[in-house]
Amino acid sequence: MQQNIIEYLREQSIRQLFATKGFKKAWRTWAAEIKGLAPLKTAYQLFNLGDSLRDIFYTTNTSKARSQSDVSGGGANWEALVCWYLNLCLIGRRTVVIKHNVKLMPPCINDAITVNYGNFPSNTESDLIAITFPDKLDYFCDKDSISIKDTNGDDIHKYKTNRSKYNILEILDALCIRDFNDIEIHIIQCKTNWNDNAQIPMLWDAVYAATNFRSGVSVGLNGYSITDVKRFTYSFVTVPTVKLEKIKKTSLCVFRVMYLSGGNYWGLPSEAGIANSVKEMLNRNLKTGSNDSHITTIKAFIPELGSTYNYFQLM
Repeated sequence: MQQNIIEYLREQSIRQLFATKGFKKAWRTWAAEIKGLAPLKTAYQLFNLGDSLRDIFYTTNTSKARSQSDVSGGGANWEALVCWYLNLCLIGRRTVVIKHNVKLMPPCINDAITVNYGNFPSNTESDLIAITFPDKLDYFCDKDSISIKDTNGDDIHKYKTNRSKYNILEILDALCIRDFNDIEIHIIQCKTNWNDNAQIPMLWDAVYAATNFRSGVSVGLNGYSITDVKRFTYSFVTVPTVKLEKIKKTSLCVFRVMYLSGGNYWGLPSEAGIANSVKEMLNRNLKTGSNDSHITTIKAFIPELGSTYNYFQLM
């Protein structure tokens, strides 16, 4: 089956989610909830799932007395649910969302978002990374047609031994290196509890926004930096698990994420002065991957949910 490298990356990203026990187990319950929210699977129903991600998540997050492992597992599931939803709405566009994983993350992208404290490189609090690729032929043609060399000038083999596995990481890295100035990077930090974690994205966004440091702090590694990409944003997405009546426009947790470069979002309908629905991230940060609206591109792939895109497990 012919497939461009962007859609192949998207498929690998989603299959990676379903390969984890926590997400796979939760999906058995979430799928039924999603079916109830989007019974006809229209473009608007699928897009508007962003307003109900909290409800979907809570169908498997009902325990009041949770252990630390429960909290950790819940956080991983929330990241995965957000990743699943965003990728669903991005099919057919040049943007892919992946969990921060060395198997799918192009090394030059990872280098660009690395923060260095003196001689110590630190990975950011980046649960999800959205990459928007440029409007160039190599990203639209069949992935087997791509011909590209590595930084040493050697041809990169398309497949590893015996054509068993596509060499996506090396090919993607070479493409990203070649087109680095035309790529967008969007970090999406996902947390279940808003109150406990609001300060973290505020500080990381401040680090990325700074252009000069007095101490030995720098952003970027091996010659790659976010200052050289086409666009960079840092966003925060929360469930939230805290009682909603405790979150007000004047709450400290709201102030802390109010001015993030990529915005702050939750798995609920937008509420002015507090947070936007996750679906609004698509228009604010992840829009440039197509000239068409998200509704238009979603509508185009719906007939293929049971075939080409069956890995989303919506049918």
